[in-house]
Amino acid sequence: MVDLLEFGGPPFLALLPDELAARLIEAGVSVFFDDGESIHLRGDIRPGLSIVKSGAVRFSVPGIDGSNITTSILGVGHCFGEATLFAHLPRTHDAEAVGRTNIIQITEKRIDRLFDEEPKLARYMLEATTHRLYSLVEFTDDLRRLPIDVRIAKILYSMVVQAKLENTIDANQSDIAFTLGVSRVSAGKSLNRLQSFGLIELGYGKIRVIDKEALFDWIDDNSVTAPLIRSMEN
Repeated sequence: MVDLLEFGGPPFLALLPDELAARLIEAGVSVFFDDGESIHLRGDIRPGLSIVKSGAVRFSVPGIDGSNITTSILGVGHCFGEATLFAHLPRTHDAEAVGRTNIIQITEKRIDRLFDEEPKLARYMLEATTHRLYSLVEFTDDLRRLPIDVRIAKILYSMVVQAKLENTIDANQSDIAFTLGVSRVSAGKSLNRLQSFGLIELGYGKIRVIDKEALFDWIDDNSVTAPLIRSMEN
């Protein structure tokens, strides 16, 4: 199965050769957080790179009504904190653990040393950051002009592409709603419509894409952005 947390680009650690990934992990300090525990707050200025070794991290911003609005969730192998290192900018989101979570925290001094010793590390980090930026630009563009049914279909397609041969996604309508920033009711209605079209099958906490090619064709018929998501398979 593919996990919803993997949506948005390949994990940083997955891009690295095993030896370099091991060196990066060894350069940091392993810190454990309980479910819901704060990792950092919006505005935090401490520089450093963080890597999710186990569990997941939910990023959110305060809503006008005082609630927290989830903007993204990063799973195992993903990193965050690049802006504090390379631009000395404050954290833009609150971050909290989803389940028992292990974070590798690497200081600015140690990252600088690794860059000097392993110049290729910068290229891998640029690749990971570019994937994330590309997904964000696509996501923002979709928000402006695509109906919710197509946006959800694109997310499901991208996830099964990353899953290679697997067509079952470990997610429910609440997870999809969080990802898109819409209500659970709206996400549920769209998922039910996609099911009625014979594109997906809804299960308990799972979504199965019945035919990946049929899903792609439906997206292609209902938007002009399908060729871009097709490129994810290369």
